[in-house]
Amino acid sequence: MNSSKRIKYVKPKVSYAEFYTENINNPEIYRWLRSNPKKYTVEEEREWIKSIKKDYIYTMIEKETNEIIGNIGFNEINDGVAVVGIWITPSKQDKHYGREAINHLIDFGFNKINVKEIVLTVFESNVKAIKCYKSIGFVETSKDMNVEDGIGNITNNIHMKYIK
Repeated sequence: MNSSKRIKYVKPKVSYAEFYTENINNPEIYRWLRSNPKKYTVEEEREWIKSIKKDYIYTMIEKETNEIIGNIGFNEINDGVAVVGIWITPSKQDKHYGREAINHLIDFGFNKINVKEIVLTVFESNVKAIKCYKSIGFVETSKDMNVEDGIGNITNNIHMKYIK
C-alpha cells in the first residue's frame, strides 16, 4: 500500500507491540471497536503480530513526524468482499487521517487486489466515524439492534457498503 499524502503504511511490527497495547486497552479506542472489552497484554499483542497471516493490515505512520497514527486494513476478504477495520490513536484523531487512509485503502482494494465490494460495521453511537464513512461514499445496508459497545452502552451496529 506504500503511502498516501501524509501517511506511510507499513506492516505491523513486534517493536510496536507496546504502542498497540496501550491503545487497544484505551477506552477511547476500544469503546468503538468491540463489545465485551478484554485487556490485552504486550505479549498477546506480540503473538498477534507474529500470527498475522493477513496481507492487508497496516500500521499508519505520520510522514511528518514518523509517529504511529494507528492501524488500518482489511480484517478479512471472503469471495471478493473486503471488511475494513481502522483505529487511530487519540492524539492523532480529528486530523482527517481516517478519511485519507480509508480512501487509500479503497483505491488499493479495488485497483490493486481486485476486491469486488468493501464493507464495514460501526456502532451507531460513533457519530464522527459514520459522518466520515458517509462522506467517503459508504451507505448503510442494515442494522443490528441493541448491541453492547466496548464500554457497556447499548447501541446499534450499522453495516455499511462502499458505493463507487
